[in-house]
Amino acid sequence: MTLRDYLVTGEGNRLTLHGVDLVDLCSKYGTPLFVFDEKSLVENFERFRGAFENVYSKIMVCYSIKTNNNLAICKILRERGAYAEVASELDLYVAKKAGFSGDHVIYDGPYKPRDALRKALEEEVLLINVESFSEMERFNQIAGKMGVKQAIGLRISPFRRRSFSAYTSLSGLIEAAYCNHGCRFGFPLEDAYSAFKRAVKLENLSVEGIITHPYRGAANTLLPIVREVHERLGIEVKYLDLGGGFYSGATRFVGSKELIWDLLRQKVGFKSKLNEGQSIVEIESVAKSVIDKVRQNLGGLPEPTIVVEPGRFIVASAGALLVRVDHVKSAGGFKWVMVDGGTNLVPHSFGYMEFHDVMSANKASGSQEELVNVVGPLLYSEDIVTLKARLPNVSEGDILLVFGCGAYTLSKSTQFLHPRPPAVLLDSKGEVRVIREKETFEDVLDKDKDV
Repeated sequence: MTLRDYLVTGEGNRLTLHGVDLVDLCSKYGTPLFVFDEKSLVENFERFRGAFENVYSKIMVCYSIKTNNNLAICKILRERGAYAEVASELDLYVAKKAGFSGDHVIYDGPYKPRDALRKALEEEVLLINVESFSEMERFNQIAGKMGVKQAIGLRISPFRRRSFSAYTSLSGLIEAAYCNHGCRFGFPLEDAYSAFKRAVKLENLSVEGIITHPYRGAANTLLPIVREVHERLGIEVKYLDLGGGFYSGATRFVGSKELIWDLLRQKVGFKSKLNEGQSIVEIESVAKSVIDKVRQNLGGLPEPTIVVEPGRFIVASAGALLVRVDHVKSAGGFKWVMVDGGTNLVPHSFGYMEFHDVMSANKASGSQEELVNVVGPLLYSEDIVTLKARLPNVSEGDILLVFGCGAYTLSKSTQFLHPRPPAVLLDSKGEVRVIREKETFEDVLDKDKDV
């Protein structure tokens, strides 16, 4: 169940969540306003964990703190039994404030300066995944000076050099044009054995894990290496970390190709399909497929603890953004709906736009009569919430509910042109708690110095 599933149309044709009128909520806290549903959050986490635990007994679910680093969100997940995956010293600080003990933390990321490594050792984190030879040597020196022997994993890049035929696809060309930018994470496949061979000789490090990302194809990438280092170096991998990247279905990732095809469809008389839902593979099927591939590739080795690092799957559909319509205008053959929150609050990711479903909160059961583009208040053309959405006749002052805003919003929102808005958490009984205060202009300038 997601936040959307708990919405009910109440009096005056207005949306309610657990009995709370969302339009009234905007009157009290203003707009934009982030709304999180505790029930959906917990159910998403428990469904994810259950999907893996039902097919494999040794599972560690590490919530990706960077996805949404709000303390209230993190505390709820910690109380439900989540471990934490951190990717910076800030993430580690948040995890500690949220009550995660060091032995429930895994530290990832390509950038770990000396201070961050020292702090991780002080906090006695369970596992630190290293990504380069230089980081490995640096970490060994720091651990030696602190008198610690630290468990580590090695991150392996799944990147393989592509043949020329791969560049006949648009996605392949884009990847190549950006110098195959994803390959910079972790050890290249051709260096994997050498990395383990070196790591096992470092006296202050204990090699216990291996990781890649995303989970798709992870077993095929990692298990041959696991078998090789066991046979040749005697290393028994205790933690098989498959990373994250589990699709929640809360938003649609749209690139140039999809936009062009949809334009051509309309030019020849067909309806836009841009806002049709993308196909979703149920997480239970994903978990079974992943575990089957692990077992098929273990080659008789003892079963390791499997680590998974979900973020979006847990929080994306548990959060929404309430925005107010400032004005509506027609231009270029389209109807444009300007609202008071955009990509300053729901940023796009690299290489594609992330489109969100939108619903009218004050005209909840109105017929969907208009095809509109919903855009934010920022002074650049890519400030787009969604394109070609079907909504009831939209007018100034309407409240729109933007779905799928739980992931990479609070943690990536900016102060560009506007202070950041508040966030509230609703429980199943309709209790409303503020989990992030609204910023003021003074908050924006608080760290500036007038010289």
